[in-house]
Amino acid sequence: MTVVGLLTDFGLDDPYVAEMKAALARLGPPDLRWLDVTHAIAPGDVAAASWVLRRTWAQLPAGAVHLVVVDPGVGSARPAVAACAEDHWFVGPGNGLAGFLAAAEDLAVWRLTRFQPPPGRPASTTFHGRDLFAPAAAHLAGGGDPDVLGPRATPADLGALDAPDRHDGLARVVWIDRFGNLITDLARDGADGRALASGMALEVAGRAVRGPVASYAEAEPGELVWYWGSLETLEIAARDASAAAALGAETGLVIPRPTP
Repeated sequence: MTVVGLLTDFGLDDPYVAEMKAALARLGPPDLRWLDVTHAIAPGDVAAASWVLRRTWAQLPAGAVHLVVVDPGVGSARPAVAACAEDHWFVGPGNGLAGFLAAAEDLAVWRLTRFQPPPGRPASTTFHGRDLFAPAAAHLAGGGDPDVLGPRATPADLGALDAPDRHDGLARVVWIDRFGNLITDLARDGADGRALASGMALEVAGRAVRGPVASYAEAEPGELVWYWGSLETLEIAARDASAAAALGAETGLVIPRPTP
């Protein structure tokens, strides 16, 4: 059995996700299963998609194929790639989504230049998710030779995300979950993370944010608190409420450095 994890910015109102799944079902092995990681990435938000991929990929079983399509540059010169690292496959645009894999010692990358979609209709230049990436993922899920997809490439073909501009702030909000929790890119084991002293309050959008707390139960109803989340990065929440709503926060918000 092979699992394909799907991660897109397509949402569920349109038929695009179903069309990709139809390609997987039609072209993949009979025992193929798929897992919807999320289709709620904001349109074109490559950085958020990369964060979700980094959070989830290792939780899928060995041999899984990660089909990741957040592709604002579809039809441009950006490469289409497949990669293998740590016994996981990754298929999607080379726009930085999987750029974090460049550090993997066993990384192998291919450009999808030889792979031809099945006959029946011309391949779309605007929907590579259905006509290129999903068929390539199905090929790999069935144990197909990756050299059929195209020539070997380099880690640079995965692309790289622009370094986030924090304007000398402490952290940047990379994701807001459905509870309104603000999830940032500040790692607990980084220099700035280690520098946050126990009991140090942050100030965000003019509001005091107490922390660190170990759980939401330590906060009063509606109180804003910060804590180290399940991915060991700085998060901000409001007890029984939405921190995003309370602070008027959006993805990209910079968290200021605390005043000593």
